[in-house]
Amino acid sequence: MKTLIEIVKKELNSSSHDFDHTLRVLNLALKIVEHYPEVDLEVLKVSCILHDIARVREDADPTHTIDHAELGAEMSKEILKSLGYKDDFISKVSHAIRAHRFRGKILPETIEAKILSDADKLDAIGAIGVARAFIIAGEYGERLYVEVNEDNFKEAKRINNFKEHSPNIEYLVKLRYIKDRLYTDYAKEIAEDRLRYMEEFFERLKREVRGEL
Repeated sequence: MKTLIEIVKKELNSSSHDFDHTLRVLNLALKIVEHYPEVDLEVLKVSCILHDIARVREDADPTHTIDHAELGAEMSKEILKSLGYKDDFISKVSHAIRAHRFRGKILPETIEAKILSDADKLDAIGAIGVARAFIIAGEYGERLYVEVNEDNFKEAKRINNFKEHSPNIEYLVKLRYIKDRLYTDYAKEIAEDRLRYMEEFFERLKREVRGEL
């Protein structure tokens, strides 16, 4: 595991998707797994450690064609093979990584993949989610706040024009829908509390921006 951690640390140099994020995902996964004793714990741990290994490569890709989940799954195969892991183990880990993406087309089929997916999504909401949203905004040169008609954001969609994007829009188009993409009941319980906080935060931010508070 120590070797895996060192490999991943060398790849992750983004503030929003750094190794701290990886550790938070791992900690959340270990909390969720307490309710699922049938889980292969080693598969889950390794999947968590490796899940974002290609994230920085995707973010740095000017063509926007790299899918970090897909590339990460392939990278994980090579890494684990070089470290002597068995093919069945590698297959389970690569599936979990390939299926963890919020907007990915591949759905998690194993309990390990579902827990990784849930843990990763939970780290995008709550107080941590607010903090990460503003870190990402800074990385992409987004605005602090954009006044919008919230009725125009009734379903999750993606905005690619970062100059017109902001953390409050990210909340409207993606983050508030996180709970709908979760698989485990315990993760959904955590999400309810975290989303209440986010709703209160962005409502407060809106009122402060407008000079109402």
